[in-house]
Amino acid sequence: MRWGAFAIRVRDDGTGFALLHDEDVWADFELDGLQPTGRFTDDADEVEHGFTLGDATCAVRHAVGEAWTIRWALRAGDSPAQGDGSSGPPPDPEAVRGDGSFVPPSELGTPPRLSVRPGPGCVAWAWPAGAEGLIAIAPSGRAAPVVGLRLTQGWLEDADGAFALAPSDLTLTPGRRWVGTLRADLYPSMDALGARLPPWLAPLELNAGQPWEFREPDQALVVAPPVTTRAEGDAVQVIADAGRVGVRVHSPRGLTSLTLSFAPQFDTLLAAGASRVLRSSAPVTPAGGFVVAEALGRALISQPSAAERLLDDRDWSQEPDLLSIATGIVRGQRSGNARMVRAALRRLGLVHPQLGYGRVVMAAWLATLALGEDAGDEALALLSRPSGSEWVALELNVLHLRSREVSGGAFAGLINALGGDLPGEPVGLDAVRQAQLVGLLQLCPEEWPMAPTASVCTIKNSRRLLAGVAASDFTQPDDLEVLAWLALGQSLV
Repeated sequence: MRWGAFAIRVRDDGTGFALLHDEDVWADFELDGLQPTGRFTDDADEVEHGFTLGDATCAVRHAVGEAWTIRWALRAGDSPAQGDGSSGPPPDPEAVRGDGSFVPPSELGTPPRLSVRPGPGCVAWAWPAGAEGLIAIAPSGRAAPVVGLRLTQGWLEDADGAFALAPSDLTLTPGRRWVGTLRADLYPSMDALGARLPPWLAPLELNAGQPWEFREPDQALVVAPPVTTRAEGDAVQVIADAGRVGVRVHSPRGLTSLTLSFAPQFDTLLAAGASRVLRSSAPVTPAGGFVVAEALGRALISQPSAAERLLDDRDWSQEPDLLSIATGIVRGQRSGNARMVRAALRRLGLVHPQLGYGRVVMAAWLATLALGEDAGDEALALLSRPSGSEWVALELNVLHLRSREVSGGAFAGLINALGGDLPGEPVGLDAVRQAQLVGLLQLCPEEWPMAPTASVCTIKNSRRLLAGVAASDFTQPDDLEVLAWLALGQSLV
């Protein structure tokens, strides 16, 4: 089906579909948990398929016009009740058959799920909040167009990397349907899509100690301890410690679940991470070493001699991991050992360029300048190395050439990857990759036109990631690495 410059290609059995621009696949979608039963409609501007889901049936329809809409309708099965001795409430009159038998309400169980995988050269961002939600598909090398799929009715909820299309406790009453609709429109930017969000939605990422405000007297806000609220004029303020907390909004549309991120002070979290590394009996990871080195350089460690001994046990500048090399650079600069920094530069010549490579090269260059030397020629040679990855190429180009013509479009695409000022999470990017991209976005030159948007996007994602680390208290295996990459990015700006 044609949709302007785009096309929607639906699989024969309806379980998958793709969004294409010319011949390029922008995104692949999969419907999970549904058993296909056949195609109802196959027109130039409308395709509909039937499915079963346990005892329920489901119809999924794609239609294109000014917008592309995806509509799903769930209906209870019509098998009669077994026996007539139920002690429960009387049946819904709408469920009674003409012969007097009735079909009882049935619980849906596991709802159908929609998964999204962006195509080459594209990125995806999602905010599945229940009764409110969106999925955005955008190019990674330029700002527009952004394909924004907004939930206009129904349900969208995170479900282990996919999106549930109905509540897990949904009960289907015979004769009634559960209907959901996603409407896709084209937008010139992520910010333009954000303008279509509910007017009561304030930014969800804050500093610890900063209250989140809700101004909608006709809707109910529900929080659970230890989160507290207080009235302030016409607003309800939500207050919580550093971390991530959930609140719920009850509105005529249904239940919307919001995740608020309260970010701690960076140095506070860095000190806590270093303390965790120093107390652990496990071998020190490259990320752990860099966190300790950074905390030591900022005088955040109460027993610096123990940290010095831990770091001196290894020659960090000779290891292949970028964070290990960065640790060697920090150690060399702190101890006044220019040879250690030079050794790190030589090691970088043996490492394949990857995300973060350019920033470690820059850290080494700055360290030599701080030590009274100038490794500019060596650093520029390293920054001139070729790369097949668009993000790595962007990093090397902006540090070497600083050309808006070369890198401006890629920075706009990077803003897309990190969701602009939209609430939500990126699709298909783990926390470490997100932290690396946040550090890359911090390199956007402040005189470029996209710099204000890049700044807002950086702050939003930094707060979200820091709050996530604070919430887990370093129990997740990637927490130290997330913190290390954020620390590296901060040290260069």
